[in-house]
Amino acid sequence: MTVASGAPGAAQAAAAEAVDAAEYNSRWHGIWEAGLQPGEMFDIGGVSPALSRLLASRDLDLAGRSFLVPGCGRGYDVVAAAAAGAARAVGLDLSGAAVAAAAAHRDATAGPEAAARAHFVQGDFFTYSDDVVPAFDAGYDYTMLCALHPSMRPAWAAAWARLLRPGGHLVTMVYPVDSSLESRPGPPWPVTPGLYKDLLLPAGFELLSLDPIPDHLSHPRRVGREWLGRWRRAGAAPAAVGGGA
Repeated sequence: MTVASGAPGAAQAAAAEAVDAAEYNSRWHGIWEAGLQPGEMFDIGGVSPALSRLLASRDLDLAGRSFLVPGCGRGYDVVAAAAAGAARAVGLDLSGAAVAAAAAHRDATAGPEAAARAHFVQGDFFTYSDDVVPAFDAGYDYTMLCALHPSMRPAWAAAWARLLRPGGHLVTMVYPVDSSLESRPGPPWPVTPGLYKDLLLPAGFELLSLDPIPDHLSHPRRVGREWLGRWRRAGAAPAAVGGGA
């Protein structure tokens, strides 16, 4: 398999390895079924400050639009998108326990109108198709790519190209950008901004912006290790989704 040139060392070596997807993914089921709590491990206990700013400023305007978050975990971002006006915000996760935790979070924190627009589905990102919208207007990817085995990365880009409509908008939080992790196997697997370009541009995305996230817009445990990427699915010009999208 050809490896994206932006892949850090250990991930680049692993990308050529065969991996049993079911066995690899069993760890996520185990973590959630063991009772992962808010703030533990990869659960940061809330919405990314950078995403909160995009939604609050309408730089990412989801009013009346469909929005997909794969690897949604407890669903913080999905609930925030619904509260910001998304007509259909869908959180997708392999783990049924994660989906149950996300629904519980939604029911405890969202108003009735937003709760009705926030949906959680147990499923596989690589094979998922929504039963309401043929393709999404926008998507958000935070800790999804770094959780995947590197051999799955080309399929990740292809799945985003399939699930977003032409002109649709993809927001990626590039994490962890951390050279100290390059010599050890993941997950999380270290990533680079260049890796996202290597994967998404050939899959039919246009780069809108790719910049380091300021410290005050990162979660405290992730300061200095996050970038924000914004991409447009090539095709027909969309109605505005904010930020030049």
